[in-house]
Amino acid sequence: MIGMSSYAEVGKWLESKGIGCYLQGPDQMIVSEKNPAMPGSNCFWLTLRETDWYIGTWLPAAYHVPPAQDIQEVCESVFRSSTTAIYSISNDLVTRFNLHRLTDKQMEELGFT
Repeated sequence: MIGMSSYAEVGKWLESKGIGCYLQGPDQMIVSEKNPAMPGSNCFWLTLRETDWYIGTWLPAAYHVPPAQDIQEVCESVFRSSTTAIYSISNDLVTRFNLHRLTDKQMEELGFT
């Protein structure tokens, strides 16, 4: 659903698809095959800032998800793209969902580092 605006909604939908997730603090959801997430497991994080969703990986790298994209579909596709730790999102998915990889400065400004 485009315009999804809460962690609870995203979490419920992911769990209905057999994808685990949990909140790590008030503004970060971990999408993971294991709890707790470890670098060797298939996982990444999801953060909502105002109306903008971001996905973060182990590199660390962070990607802005455009508002026109379905955050559920993006999360499921990223999760299913790997069986191990996700260090960066594949170019195919970046192009498919028009994701924007943040610079180190942008990550720092958003408090992701």
